[in-house]
Amino acid sequence: MEQVLDRTYRVFRWFLDNIVGHGAAIIMLCSVLLAMFEIIRRYIFGVVYDWGQDAVTYFTVGSICLYFAVTQARRSHLAVSALMDYLRGRGFLKLVLFVRLLITAGSLTLYSSIVYFGWSTIERNMALERTTQSMVLQLWPFQLALMAGFILMAVTLLFQLYQDFQAVRGKKVFAWAPAEEGLEI
Repeated sequence: MEQVLDRTYRVFRWFLDNIVGHGAAIIMLCSVLLAMFEIIRRYIFGVVYDWGQDAVTYFTVGSICLYFAVTQARRSHLAVSALMDYLRGRGFLKLVLFVRLLITAGSLTLYSSIVYFGWSTIERNMALERTTQSMVLQLWPFQLALMAGFILMAVTLLFQLYQDFQAVRGKKVFAWAPAEEGLEI
């Protein structure tokens, strides 16, 4: 069972890092290039595309939403760890592991709830054909990118919940995956 989970998580992480991560980076690069192109058009030629600002904004947001899952999988999200560091320094390692398990479970619940209740919003915007302010771009693809990011984060958290649960039990799984990396502030 452990080998199956390990292999599955490795394949999923490869997909996140290489497909989703690079795809989000390409979308962001295209968004920046479009913004620079729009700046040149505006200040040199005095014209802009009506949809240019909306496209830059929503493609940037969409790429960030997709990259959420990559950041979560690497556990390199922003973390305020003062309390955890204090407890770890005082020798409460089991408590720190248990709190991390609870935070992972709570995050999984939150992301799953957002996915569950968010589908109706996407379906409604598709049915109503809601558009951005320029009235050229539809909103639902960007909401779908947000939803995809939350789905990928929820799947990542399933693996991390298992990893955290095993750490509380004193077992180490997914030795290749960081159990705690966070960016500290």
